Amino acid sequence: MILRPLLLPVVLVVFGTLAASALPAAAQTTRIPLKVALPEGPDTRAAGFLIAQQRGYFADAGLDVTFQKLGYGRSPIDPLNDAKADLAVEIMPIALAKRERGADVVHVAQIFQRATLALYCRATIDQPAKLAGHNVGVWLDGWESPFYAWLGRLGLSYFATGSGVTIVRQGTDAEIFVENEVDCLTTTTYRAPLALGADAVTEKHLIPYRYQDLDLGVLEDGLYARAADLKDPVRIETFRRFLAAAARGWQSLHDDPSEAERLIMALPDSARLDAKAVAESLAAVSEAVGVDNIDLGTLDDAAYDRTVLLLLTGAPDPTLAAAPSGAVSAVLRQVP
Repeated sequence: MILRPLLLPVVLVVFGTLAASALPAAAQTTRIPLKVALPEGPDTRAAGFLIAQQRGYFADAGLDVTFQKLGYGRSPIDPLNDAKADLAVEIMPIALAKRERGADVVHVAQIFQRATLALYCRATIDQPAKLAGHNVGVWLDGWESPFYAWLGRLGLSYFATGSGVTIVRQGTDAEIFVENEVDCLTTTTYRAPLALGADAVTEKHLIPYRYQDLDLGVLEDGLYARAADLKDPVRIETFRRFLAAAARGWQSLHDDPSEAERLIMALPDSARLDAKAVAESLAAVSEAVGVDNIDLGTLDDAAYDRTVLLLLTGAPDPTLAAAPSGAVSAVLRQVP
């Protein structure tokens, strides 16, 4: 087991306590500006945040939230560490790797409770052992540890000889799969309906291998803050307001997915998307967040330990050189 400081018992601040009526008079007239950096991806990935923005939940909490969406290959941890953002949403492998290389950032809340990363293979690869001899598209740069750990479990080499597989670096789209350059592609459950649907590939005809179901899932989208800000009670209270208002947005996605679909489809980036694919993507995101089972922001100790172990051992060039210390904080989820 990975050793780390014990998380104190916490209670998520309930949504209602952050209503505008409960705020000081000054907060009701002057909203606190807050910049939040989001990772690259479809709008469905950030649906709960966007719903909270559109429905005025952040305004109700006395916040003026601006979302910064970064492009492919750029991590939200970078503007956070450079003080160009106040909070950042990122997958844990990338955030912890950045932290090990000097970014003084701390995990303060977990958004996705279940890993969404998966390998989708052609129907002929209906058993894991049949991966041998095939070309496999893999996301690298922080996403690869579960795949390598799975190959090790299966006894398959990542060298393109004998019973090995040929690894092909893959982007976030399905182009190399559609063009038959690979027989399996890496994607997430929320991207699959959009990427595969757009390329006229019927997802239901593919064999999905979800790392979450293989007990190899790593923690994905979580909320990160600068360590220095967590020493400031005013900043902590601001971040608590953001988390509670965001939780209202994620709860709305769970309670009324049809309304969430309409909101996403109305966004400029969604104009050309298929409505059915958007609905399926939102359902996958809602499942990953799981607000019906757990308070938003809760960090599962076992999932954290599994993530760190995979990052230490799951790839030929491990993502982490040592187990992190002080990388997580429960301060936003403690009763003030």
